[in-house]
Amino acid sequence: MRFVTIVQASAFVPVWLRVLLLMAAGAKVWGAGIYSGCYFGSKDVTMGLGTFVNRGVLFDGTAPITLGRQVAVGHRVQFVTSTHEIGPSSGRGGRVLDRPIVIGDGCWIGAGAIILPGVTVGEGCVIGAGAVVTRDCEPNGLYAGSPARRVRDLDPAPSVR
Repeated sequence: MRFVTIVQASAFVPVWLRVLLLMAAGAKVWGAGIYSGCYFGSKDVTMGLGTFVNRGVLFDGTAPITLGRQVAVGHRVQFVTSTHEIGPSSGRGGRVLDRPIVIGDGCWIGAGAIILPGVTVGEGCVIGAGAVVTRDCEPNGLYAGSPARRVRDLDPAPSVR
């Protein structure tokens, strides 16, 4: 996967070839558009049809990362699936914990947002630019801030598929 990650990240690799390279390495990304500069820490990434990933996105990949259909991911978003238990005072970074991330259908993750381990973002959510998502997000909400909180409800109108 390491070689594929380096090659696919190049700005000289067209989007269609990037998707094929990632699929050959085991990622489930058919039908997604993935731009250059993205880092994939493992093949355990799944993206639904019509998902768009902008430049410089980090998928750390120590646990599964699932993006639903029609998800829009802004520049330099980070999907971080690993954390640590709090250890004793002699070393607070204790045992590593890996927790999956799930992003529901139709979400928009703003540029520079950070999605932390174990978070599920419900379908139809907007995560504001620079938000730090530490907890699950209920569907059809606008979340912003650090830590992210629900700022307002969004119209749950049926989508066109």
